[in-house]
Parts: sequence; structure tokens; C-alpha cells
Amino acid sequence: MGAITYLGESELRAMLAALVARTRVLAPVKRGRLSHAFAWVSDEREIELAYIRTVLPPKRAMLPWPETLLEFTRAPQSRVTAVVDETPYALVGIHPCDLFAVSELDWVYLQRHDNLDAHYRARREAATIIGVECRPDEYCFCTSLGLAGNRQGADLFLTPVAGGYVAEVLTGKGEALLQDAPTRSPTEAELAAFGDWPTEKERLTTLRLLGEVSEYPDLMEARYYGNAWTETAKRCYSCGTCTNTCPTCICFDIADEVDFSLQAGRRLRRWDSCQHLEFALVAGPHNFRPKRPDRVRHRWFRKFVWLNREYGFPFCVGCGRCTQQCTANISWVEVLNSVYREAKEARAG
Repeated sequence: MGAITYLGESELRAMLAALVARTRVLAPVKRGRLSHAFAWVSDEREIELAYIRTVLPPKRAMLPWPETLLEFTRAPQSRVTAVVDETPYALVGIHPCDLFAVSELDWVYLQRHDNLDAHYRARREAATIIGVECRPDEYCFCTSLGLAGNRQGADLFLTPVAGGYVAEVLTGKGEALLQDAPTRSPTEAELAAFGDWPTEKERLTTLRLLGEVSEYPDLMEARYYGNAWTETAKRCYSCGTCTNTCPTCICFDIADEVDFSLQAGRRLRRWDSCQHLEFALVAGPHNFRPKRPDRVRHRWFRKFVWLNREYGFPFCVGCGRCTQQCTANISWVEVLNSVYREAKEARAG
């Protein structure tokens, strides 16, 4: 951990105003009476740091939808040009769960394979990230995953205290943000409030997994043909809302768009969903997962079994978006706990 300083509300707003004046800023803004969304802002007064969650995650900054990968022309001569966006920008107001999601995306696109994703890398290196502590609600289960208070992925991290914020400088980029800001050392009372965030009462209001995270890969594989997948599939619409709102989903589709002259076009990358019927459709036609229970199980296994074992941590950060936004009111945690109970009962029997 780097230096810990204190920023008053007015000083923070001045820092954000200067940031908006010199670079692009993606930050949470209010949408309607209760909802928030990440948007590119032109005025720091649009930024709302006291929010619960957004519908869509901030990964859109590094993985925009749609994303132009290359442009091509046929006349006057054939040419293909890669589109790599290196324009600097700032991500402001990122919660601990979404910060960890960025770290997992870094692993996927920059470390998992020998061939790095140049498009993702350019946007990731162009980013300066300001994290902010959150207030968990009844949809969150980051505490069960041990991610409450996570700082990984941030350059500067803010914790609200009376009258302002305790700021933790985590990287050189974070230090540069405070270079001209009037900061001071936090008082003992401010440090005490900083250390008690979130409170124990708030932690207890969050959803809870019945078992330890390390137990789930083996227990879920033991219930590969369990009832939980069939019962969940009866309610699921295969709409893809859960994957579109997930900060760690990485599935995509590629499409070429050609203009009316048929002489130029572009190649696009778009987010895709493993819950869609046509997702696993290949030539033949053959579908690897034509039945809804297979697609439902695939999503849970992808997060808590396969990538969990490969990465060493579930590809789920407990943000609660999929549960809150599900059109069928399916709770991610309730399904996991149902599988957990099935596996324990089967072992006991």
C-alpha cells in the first residue's frame, strides 16, 4: 500500500474537474430516480460516487460494444488497417468487485495465452483507474468471495469518511492524480472510520454462500447431472441478460460489415452470450448445447469450476448484477447453494 492521505469533498471535486478537463472520463452517473450507469462525462458534477451498482459493468471502457478491430478497403487498392485505440482516459468510481474483475480480464487478454490482445492492451494501458469503496446490499455476495475491500486493479482508491475521502495511492498514476491536490494526513477519527468500512452489520446483509469457495469445483462436478440445472432451466429465458451485465464474461462474436459500395468495411467484435441457443451452433448444423439445462450448467461451471481451477479464483466477483437484472428472478447464489446442498446430501447418503 502507498501513501494514505485525506481529500475533502471540495478538493476531490476540484481534482475530478481538472481530470475531466484534460482527458476522457468514464464514471457512474444517475439514470432516472434510482438507477446509475457508467457514461463518458463532460462535467465532473455528473459523477455520482455514492451509488450501489450500475446495470452494465465498466469493462465497456476496455471492451467496447461493438469494437472495431480493423478497417479494410478494396479500391483504389486493397488495404487492411488495424484499429488500436491508445487515447488516454480515466475510469472513476470503480467498486472493489469491479476492480477485481478488471484484474481477471487482464489475465484473460494479457497473460493467459502467448498471443496478447493488442486492442485490449492498448485500452488497458491508456487507463487510469480511481476506485471507491461501496455499500453492499442484499444482492451482493463479494464478502463470501473475500473481495470486500479489494484494491487490486486501482491506481487510486477512495474511502468515504465524514466530510471527504481517505485516499490510498497505489501506483505512480495514482500519485500523479494527487500531485496538485491539496491533501493532508487523515485524523485518527478518519482513519478509524476508514478501517470500519463496510461495517459488520452491512456485511451480514449480503447474500452468503453455504460453503467455502474452494469447495465448489469438486462439489459441482459431483452434481454435473444434478437437479439444480434442470430446475433453474425451467425458469430461464435464455435471454442473455446475466452475461451482458457480468463484469467478467469474455465471450464474443466477430462480424464483418461492408458498406454499400462493396469497396470498404470493418471487422467488429461484439459481446456474445453462452445462454443463447445459437451460441454453440457450428457447421452441420450441430449444436453442442441445444438444451437449456446444458447452457445453464455451462455458465455456472465456467465461472466456478473451469476458470476457477485455471486462474485460481472464481470468474465471479459477487457484484449481484446478474441476480438483480435477471428477467426470471434467478439468484446466482441460490443456485450455487442448491448444488451445494445436493452434493452434501448425496455424499451423506
